[in-house]
Amino acid sequence: METIWFYLLLVFFLGKSKGLSDVAEETYAQALDFQNPYTQCPIDPSAHGIYTIQVGNLEPFEVSCDAKIAGPGWTVIARRTSEELLFYRNWDSFKRGFGDITGDFFIGLDKLHAITKAQNQELYIYLEDFEGNSRFAQYDEFYIESENQAYRMAKLGRFIGDAGDSLISHKNQKFTTYDRDNDVKANLNCAVEYMGAWWHKDCHQSNLFGMYLKGSVDIYAKGMCWKGWRGYYYSYKVMQMMVRPK
Repeated sequence: METIWFYLLLVFFLGKSKGLSDVAEETYAQALDFQNPYTQCPIDPSAHGIYTIQVGNLEPFEVSCDAKIAGPGWTVIARRTSEELLFYRNWDSFKRGFGDITGDFFIGLDKLHAITKAQNQELYIYLEDFEGNSRFAQYDEFYIESENQAYRMAKLGRFIGDAGDSLISHKNQKFTTYDRDNDVKANLNCAVEYMGAWWHKDCHQSNLFGMYLKGSVDIYAKGMCWKGWRGYYYSYKVMQMMVRPK
C-alpha cells in the first residue's frame, strides 16, 4: 500500500508542475500493476510484453508475455537469441533465475514450480535455425516439482508439433547442474559432460541450456540441441520456452 501511495504522490506533483505527462501516466499504470498483479499472462492478442503476476506464496514479479508466436496468454520461461548470456551456471543461479526478461533469460526454477503448481499448464518450445526456418514442440501438460524433489519434471503431456519429440525421455527426471548431479548416468555428470544444465537422464535428447554454438558444429551434443529436428550436431539461433494455463 505504501508503494501505491508513493506513486500517486509522484503523479500528483508531476501533474501539478507540468501536466499529467506520458511518463507520469506510465508510472501510475506500473504502480497499479504491482498493486493488482495478474495471476497469469492475459489471454489477449494485445498482451505482448512485460506484465506483473503473482502466483502461490511468491511476491509479485515481472514476466515476459508472448502473444505472437503461438497466440495469446503464453508466459516465457526461457529465451536465447545470442551467445551473450552465459547459461553454464550453478544450481543456485538456476533456482533464482538470471538474465533480462526483455532479452535472453531463464525465469528460475522456484518461479517455474510456482507457476506450474498454481494452474495446469501446457508447454510450448519454439526453435529457429540459422537458415531462417522455425519449428515447434508443444505438450498439453507440464509440471515441475519443488526444490525438495530437485525440480523433477513430474508431468509432460501429449506432444504435437513439427520439431519432433525430444523431451519425453526427460519426463520424471530431476534437474542437473554442474554442481548438483541428479541424473542417472553412473560416474558422470551430464551437465558437465555436455555443458548444459537440464532434466538429464543418461544424458539427453535435448540440451536447450547447452552452449550457444551457431549452427552446424563438430561437437557432439554440447550445443543448444534438439535431436528431433536437426540432431545432436546443430545448435539453434533462437530458442524460446513458454507455458500457458490449459
